Amino acid sequence: MSDFSPETRASAIWATDAGQIAAGKAGEVFMLKTGQKEPEDLSDNEAVQMGTLLQEPIMRAAAGRWGLEFKQADYALRHPKHDWMASHFDYISADGKTLYEIKNLGVHQRKHYGDNGTEQVSDRYRAQCMHELVVHQVERIELIVLFGGQELCRFPQTVTELEQEAHIRAMAEFWAQCQTRSFNPQTMADVVKDVYKVDDGSSIVANASIEQACIQLQQLKAKMKEFEEAEDGLKEFVQSWMKEKATVTSFDGSVLCTWKTAKPSKRFSAELLKSAMPDIYHQFVVETPGSRRFLVK
Repeated sequence: MSDFSPETRASAIWATDAGQIAAGKAGEVFMLKTGQKEPEDLSDNEAVQMGTLLQEPIMRAAAGRWGLEFKQADYALRHPKHDWMASHFDYISADGKTLYEIKNLGVHQRKHYGDNGTEQVSDRYRAQCMHELVVHQVERIELIVLFGGQELCRFPQTVTELEQEAHIRAMAEFWAQCQTRSFNPQTMADVVKDVYKVDDGSSIVANASIEQACIQLQQLKAKMKEFEEAEDGLKEFVQSWMKEKATVTSFDGSVLCTWKTAKPSKRFSAELLKSAMPDIYHQFVVETPGSRRFLVK
């Protein structure tokens, strides 16, 4: 089986899975591991393609800047004791003691990282790096990132034995849930809407935390309505002043806002078909299941 086949991916928790779990996507990983969701086709994903294409140039640039000796680590391994923990790798140091994980990220993600040379990285890639280190049984791992195609940074990750043990326990618990198909709505909330698609018509009494959450939602909803009304008022004020003009600029020529007519588009009109050929229209009408709507009263 290919390392990237659905069967192989479902046979273990991989480093990228650990990253997804840390990023709040535990439910999605659970659905993939239990076969309740198909893996996303990334073959035409330009971000993924560019990340793969730039991987080696980024590593070579880092090696030149910081004097790193490296070699390819284009292979997959499983943990020597826990076969359900697996990982792919990018590069490893010449002495085999340090892994190098390469990322090509947009400049908008820079705010989640510390200064060059520090350990501060996103939770997602911290977990991914930790998983790789645990599986490969090496001493160190560094995350090397190119931000926005112009800022190259290295983030050495220190992972203590206690952190490694805690990571293994957490992954073991998650893997057990996958093996027993034990869905946990609290830790897998990202797919709750996919799992509980239909209500049973019954009612449930809230506990204190749920009641407080609903109250906060009510308050947020009221504030959002105030902001939306304020936004609408300001937009109408500016639009009434612009009239037929397309752009508003400041005195220095910078654009403040635009109000331009979109190009004409063509779309299919079901109503016209229904009125012109009702018999044909009804042949293609199908019933779709209703979706659940969440409303805060």
